[in-house]
Amino acid sequence: MNKGKIMIVDDSELILEMVKCILEDAGYQVVTRDTPFGTAVAAAAEKPDLILLDVAMPALSGNKIVEVVKENHKLQDVKVCLFSDRSIRELNNLVSSCGADGFIQKTDDDNDFVRQVDAYMNK
Repeated sequence: MNKGKIMIVDDSELILEMVKCILEDAGYQVVTRDTPFGTAVAAAAEKPDLILLDVAMPALSGNKIVEVVKENHKLQDVKVCLFSDRSIRELNNLVSSCGADGFIQKTDDDNDFVRQVDAYMNK
């Protein structure tokens, strides 16, 4: 069962691999990127339903990428969520300032993580 396509952008190979496995087990098609550079172009080619962007990447943070993605008319229907272990308060502030559709906190609870992703995919 394919529940949709998700692109994960994170500089940690470990996080990418873990999250990919969790989401594929939950029925999602997953594309990963270990660099923030070229994300909008890659997303236009891949056509994901949701992009999860790590906030703390070297050289170019996830909240800056949101602005580039949102400016691309080919990606207007793609939901973009910040993906971080930062506090809810800080993530709410980042979402407000960059125009992301929301955030998903990194968690050790796989079921909670999948529930958060499902909620954005079903909006």
